[in-house]
Amino acid sequence: MTSAIEMRSEDTALLPATHIVDEYEARDVSAHPLFVSLRENPVDLRAIWFLVANTHAGISPHFVRWLAQTIARIDDRRIASLMAKQLNDELGNGDCKKIHSDLLDRFVTGLDGWRPSDVRGDVLRPGKRLGERSTALFEAADPYEAVGALIVAEIFAKKMDRCLGDEIRRQNAISSDALAWLAIHEVLEVDHAEDSGVLAALVTERGPSLEATWRGAIAQWAALWEFLDGVAALALTRKATQAHDHGGE
Repeated sequence: MTSAIEMRSEDTALLPATHIVDEYEARDVSAHPLFVSLRENPVDLRAIWFLVANTHAGISPHFVRWLAQTIARIDDRRIASLMAKQLNDELGNGDCKKIHSDLLDRFVTGLDGWRPSDVRGDVLRPGKRLGERSTALFEAADPYEAVGALIVAEIFAKKMDRCLGDEIRRQNAISSDALAWLAIHEVLEVDHAEDSGVLAALVTERGPSLEATWRGAIAQWAALWEFLDGVAALALTRKATQAHDHGGE
């Protein structure tokens, strides 16, 4: 799919940042080959392990720092306030038992029974690569790149969590305790995606801040989509290899 911003790649004037939300809300994460394959086949909890473990590797070590650093650097206190709200959510709203990274740890642990026994050292490469690329955006010289990155990251997360939730609801083998992270995020990411619209509206309609916001948004979405490509390459290729080794059974 060709995006509006791609079609305007040679323009010198960018659309207002609110168009970032329009652009990426229109994109269908469920159409990614990873989720298409999952939907069309019996529940594959090994593939889900690849997705959740890589999400953990790419986000959990960094997200609090990304938000906190941006809050400290951004020149608009309204933007800082919205980011602080998300940071507070991430840290459990004062309840250390609800810190999101810890809940995601629990989700990965709950999937240990489906962790492939023959995984190699590069099994978390998609997540680590996502973490590296996102860190570069959140630590860019212009903090508005981080604003753009966060805007699309929350939209993407809402869509991905919905896809993941749809798969999880097709099974009953994972304990409800392990699923606390997903239960919270399927609701919370809707709220955070709505905040993306508010954040975008606070970005000036011209100048370096707008340009940086678009740069961050475009680069972050590309990193997230390639993250799914990487997970699919691991999970689906491995599944096809197993089927071949077992005579297609």
